[in-house]
Amino acid sequence: MKMPTKETEMKRARMDRREVEEFIFKLFDRQPNWSLRNLIQKTDQPEQYLRDILKELCVYNNKGTDQGTYELKPEYRRTSE
Repeated sequence: MKMPTKETEMKRARMDRREVEEFIFKLFDRQPNWSLRNLIQKTDQPEQYLRDILKELCVYNNKGTDQGTYELKPEYRRTSE
């Protein structure tokens, strides 16, 4: 018998895209930068689905102090009032 791999036993169900986007915005309200791993844990969404959404909403930091994290594109940032 084949042992279930980590990915198959942790199959994640996709939420509605708008719900995921709203959830992502709420997370970014709490802190400006998130790693992909943390976002997957918080949203409980499939990695590739989440990456596709993040590609539209966020900038991936390749360099600097926030290397390896995502932050919202300037047009999506909410100003704290």
